[in-house]
Amino acid sequence: MEFIIIILVVIIIILLTYLFLYHNEIKNISKEIDSIKNMESNTLIHSKYNLKNINNLIHNINKVITESKDIKIDYSNKNKSLMKMMTNISHDLRTPLTSALGYIDIILKSDLSEEEKKKDLITIEKRLKRLEELISSFFEFSKIISTNKTPELEKINLTSVLEESVIVFYDDYKKNNREILLDCEQRKIIINSNKMLLSRIFENLIGNAYKHSNSDLKIKVETKDKVKIIFSNELLDNDIDIDRIFDEFYTVDISRTKEGTGLGLAIAKEFTKQLGGNIYAKKSVSKLKIIIEL
Repeated sequence: MEFIIIILVVIIIILLTYLFLYHNEIKNISKEIDSIKNMESNTLIHSKYNLKNINNLIHNINKVITESKDIKIDYSNKNKSLMKMMTNISHDLRTPLTSALGYIDIILKSDLSEEEKKKDLITIEKRLKRLEELISSFFEFSKIISTNKTPELEKINLTSVLEESVIVFYDDYKKNNREILLDCEQRKIIINSNKMLLSRIFENLIGNAYKHSNSDLKIKVETKDKVKIIFSNELLDNDIDIDRIFDEFYTVDISRTKEGTGLGLAIAKEFTKQLGGNIYAKKSVSKLKIIIEL
């Protein structure tokens, strides 16, 4: 009988010890949570007594804390990007508008000849068309990122679509003594894609090279393991960050002088993604390569 009582006493002591440890551990967890919440601390919760169930609880709490911090950081980064985007939009829209208003003011307040007025009105028209182009680009991009609609695919000739896109910019390159050199051995490369999206991707890349380079544009098509289209040209600005050139509204000083919106490559990236492809950039010395894999 005495032996049983001793065993019961031992069990009770063990249980009381566990209860005491559990109580202290929970108290400690609560204290650390308050500290993390009030002090915006980056620390996580730690166990004092290494109790299995409590450890599982701490693990789950730390997981929630980490995810919450990640969400907060992501929100902060997106908020900064949004503010930067709004600044860029404001700058890009204000530039042609201010210029147009300046010319209107000259026409109204200066004693100009009809020929001079006509010349200034042509300049105003160009500025307003530029403004219209910017607004259309912003609207198009907002529409792209706000919809998850899957594009309709069909069998198309990649070579043909690429040649049509080259023709669009042929005269622009020619008048600047530049060329678009297309290297495509196969006249017919049939792929399952969307012609409209593919045309916009190619035109955006060819147009981007025209604005931000003074060299010829070389386009090479490879069809080994997968279809690969390589756009390469000389850079005007070696400081370009190839890790960011596909970001929305990313620009460098040279692109501002060339009236860039910073949207061309972002749109190309989004369209390539919608077509199930991949797009990336490489830079070596003063040469930029943009590669599309389909």
